[in-house]
Amino acid sequence: MSVFPHTGMVYEPPQGPTPEPEVPHIEDVIREVVAMDSRTFPSPARLGRLTRRLRRFIRVAAADVEAEAGKRDVGDPVRVEALAAVREAGHRVGLGPGDGYASAVTYARSLGRGAEELLRQQRRLRNDVVVPLVGMAGPGVIVVQEEDSCDECRELAAKRHVLELAQDWRGMRGADDRLAVHQRTLHAQR
Repeated sequence: MSVFPHTGMVYEPPQGPTPEPEVPHIEDVIREVVAMDSRTFPSPARLGRLTRRLRRFIRVAAADVEAEAGKRDVGDPVRVEALAAVREAGHRVGLGPGDGYASAVTYARSLGRGAEELLRQQRRLRNDVVVPLVGMAGPGVIVVQEEDSCDECRELAAKRHVLELAQDWRGMRGADDRLAVHQRTLHAQR
């Protein structure tokens, strides 16, 4: 008997292995989850997949960041921030989604923010010095990579970091400008 009565068509199951859906990059997952608002809520199934992907990433990235941060001095501010991000992300994972769809959306957003910070810390620990840029252009990051840096770059970045800890915003903008000019002039010639 045919599966579709009165049509003469018989159901034939697909042949061969079922193709696996493409796994999105973690940056895309984070961007989608953090950008969710009341107009763009995903289906519950999609939200579940995104949440599981974020939880997996946080578990792996937390171990990676913790291991990399452990290689630095105890008093290093980069180490302190990285370990704080690991603790925060672990706390967010442990909270759980709660009851209902709205709670699941809030939980996914929270995981997205935790994963975003872990990703930032991973990148920060891979580079020699990462200096947050605060200025007229908005927030950003000045990266002084180990292979491209010279002693003057490291010295300018260290001075900028001291100014940041002292919350001297005008001094920070000046240090950012000096570092940017130094990198454009001396490193462009190499």
